[in-house]
Amino acid sequence: MLPFELIIRAVSIVFGLGMFVLAIILGGFVFIAFAGLILLAVIIFYIRGFFYKKKNIFNSEEKSQSNSNDTIIDAEYTVIDDKDSDD
Repeated sequence: MLPFELIIRAVSIVFGLGMFVLAIILGGFVFIAFAGLILLAVIIFYIRGFFYKKKNIFNSEEKSQSNSNDTIIDAEYTVIDDKDSDD
């Protein structure tokens, strides 16, 4: 092999290793960004669920209080047919 070919081969190996390291670093940043978005979504759904459960507990207490004040009205009724005779 000629020395020029060895230099080209060495430069290409160094360039390839540099690109490999750059790809790993860029992949790490993409992975961290993706994991951060997933973590943010999990936190948002956790907070949403926490307040939703709190709201349901509050509503069930309101319903139990309103049920104790409810009264049932029992009545008899008659249906009156108001239709005209020519209809």
